[in-house]
Order: sequence, then C-alpha cells, then structure tokens
Amino acid sequence: MKKAALSLICFMFLTLASNAAGIGYVNYDTVSKNYSLAKKYTTDLNNKIKAIKNYTAQKDKEVANAKTAAQKANIRKTALAEIEKKQKDYLTTRGRYEIDLTKKINAAAEQVRVQKKLDVIINKDSVVAGGVDVTQAVLAILK
Repeated sequence: MKKAALSLICFMFLTLASNAAGIGYVNYDTVSKNYSLAKKYTTDLNNKIKAIKNYTAQKDKEVANAKTAAQKANIRKTALAEIEKKQKDYLTTRGRYEIDLTKKINAAAEQVRVQKKLDVIINKDSVVAGGVDVTQAVLAILK
C-alpha cells in the first residue's frame, strides 16, 4: 500500500512539474530606455523640470534687482505661487504617465505570457535565480 501511495504521489508530482510553464521576467529599466513612448514622457517631464528651474532662476534675478523690500516680497510671493502650480502640474503629469506606461507594459507582458505559455511574468528586480527574460518580446509588442 505504501508503494502504491508513493508511486501515486511521484506520478502527481511529475505531472504537475511537466505542466509548469515557467516564470518570465521583464527588465523595466531596459523597457523605459527603449520604449519610444517612455522616452517621450521622460523628455516631457525633464522639460517641465527645466522650465521650473529656469523660472526660479529668472525670479531670483528679479528679486536681486528689485529696489525695495516690498517689491522683493511681492516678486517672491507671486513666484512661489507659480512654482507651486508648476510643481503640481509636474506631479500630476508624472502620475498620469506612470499609470499609462504601466497599463501598456502590463498588457504587452500579458500577451507575451500567453504566447510563451508562462505561468507568470515578474519584474527582473524580483528574480533571485532562473526565469526567462521576456523583455525584448515585450518591447517588440510595444513598438
């Protein structure tokens, strides 16, 4: 009886092991550097940061050139309000871009998972050992 049970357990284990398709992983750094939409979003966000820095530098010059303390205070007050507005726009845009990219990358990864009959696809940073790199396949779908 023990031999029959052991044989059955071994058979079930081998059957389950043969049905396991595997784990894939995606390198998000590679995707973000090679996906044209990610590059566009990064450029747009960098331009927003540059605009904030330029605006701040311009207002610093205006404060330095102001004649009175009241003029300086007024420039600072209006500049601070504008900088806060620009920062809020940056954060909102960044959040929207992150959501959009995540949706697109996840949809492409799901297509690859189905095509390659993988059990799951995870982020490369979560891999300790093993797995199948599907980054290029995901990029191919995104392009």
